[in-house]
Amino acid sequence: MMVGVLMLTLVLIVGAAAAGCAMTAAYVYLRPGDDHVRAERLARRWLIATAVLGVAALCLRFGWLLLN
Repeated sequence: MMVGVLMLTLVLIVGAAAAGCAMTAAYVYLRPGDDHVRAERLARRWLIATAVLGVAALCLRFGWLLLN
């Protein structure tokens, strides 16, 4: 029971962090400004963080299924 609560909490936190990174990438890319190259580079970094956290959330979910 305790492992289930812990895994659920971890999956939700990592998933929320991935969603936050995706929203930040969209904001950075779409905000007005003169330096489009810098904004694109920064948004790409946020999207890489989104991908890493998304894969981590999927791995945690499958690990949770294997533990049950």
